[in-house]
Amino acid sequence: MDGTRSVSSITPLARAPSARSGPPAGAPRSGPAFSDEFAWRLDRFNKFLLAASPVVRVTAGVGREVCRALGFSRVAFLHADFNVRRVRGGAGYGLDSSLLRRVSEPFESSPWIEDCAANGRPGFTLNVRHGPAIPMKYVELFKLGPLLCVPVIDNTGPVAVMLLDRRGAFFGVTGELLSAAASVGESLGLALEAARHYGGRGAGWEEAPVLSPRQRQVLTLLSRGLSNKEMATATGLSVFTVRDYVSSLLRCLDVGNRSAAVARGWELGLLGVDP
Repeated sequence: MDGTRSVSSITPLARAPSARSGPPAGAPRSGPAFSDEFAWRLDRFNKFLLAASPVVRVTAGVGREVCRALGFSRVAFLHADFNVRRVRGGAGYGLDSSLLRRVSEPFESSPWIEDCAANGRPGFTLNVRHGPAIPMKYVELFKLGPLLCVPVIDNTGPVAVMLLDRRGAFFGVTGELLSAAASVGESLGLALEAARHYGGRGAGWEEAPVLSPRQRQVLTLLSRGLSNKEMATATGLSVFTVRDYVSSLLRCLDVGNRSAAVARGWELGLLGVDP
């Protein structure tokens, strides 16, 4: 299958610790024994999550620790929304996060990512230029080569995926690496879930700002590529009023332009359903 495979064909899925009782991260519950090097890396990663909880967020700092644990140089976090069947760029490490936040694609354009997220198992593709891995425009934009896709899993199932690489350079995978990646993905997911439960609305994934119904409508229309004049026609407002709503929306989302507002809206889960 063009160098693409999942962990299920290589080694049993390694499970990370449960967050139902005690800390959100720790040693894996079960699975294959890791080498001393991997065991040390995973232990350091779990200690990082323990120190970060209950305010852990998916940030560049988390990405750095994921890369250290698994031996990679870059990672991109993508929100996996099964309700609207889209993946959206979030935080990252070792790459341009402003470009990553512009990523927003239906599952159909990235069946490899969808499969990894739905099955809850890491997947590896040797060549993203062949086969249904990810859209070619992102291969060119981020200069991608071999990729490892790791689902982030909490007690409800997959909530995101991590794409890891070595800046386009070739790398191979082993059963141990895939099992360690699965453990990292679940440990992170459970730590995020525990943080959300501990801190309520202020912890876990970044909280979306409160938008007025009109701001949400304008954001939805922006996501469809409408100009101010077209939005005025669609809403019955004047062009000047629409302009004011767009400006207030940009301030509320803390972004500098319309495309960034749309990317931010997808990232924060503000898009997907018409207001």
